[in-house]
Amino acid sequence: MSEPAASRPPSRRAEVVYVLIVLILFGVGGYVLWYRANYNIFPGQDATARVHWCERDYQNFGDPPQTWGQVTARNQYPVRDVGRYPPLGVPGQDLFAPIYPGAQPGSCSEVVYLRTGPGRYQPYVLLGGP
Repeated sequence: MSEPAASRPPSRRAEVVYVLIVLILFGVGGYVLWYRANYNIFPGQDATARVHWCERDYQNFGDPPQTWGQVTARNQYPVRDVGRYPPLGVPGQDLFAPIYPGAQPGSCSEVVYLRTGPGRYQPYVLLGGP
């Protein structure tokens, strides 16, 4: 006579499925924590008071958004599109920075601008020293 179903140990296949589920949950959780630590936001969230670019943090101190004309007039170097922020986020926003001619890789700007809408660029200022 067979044992009742409640007292049978889980099958090998069920154990593998449980282990895979736990590994996926740890992987997703680790990714979310890493993303939050690097970009100061959770995946899918819009940028807030800080952005992370060029291995540095930039802070918005409540300055109002600027037009493209204001952005280019306030910077002595050409303002260029330097990518999306956050780079792995959906949706991402275009990030701009004044880049001086002949800049070496890793040269960071003192200010960056996040496009927050048509013709609207939010300034973020470099935190900390050189």
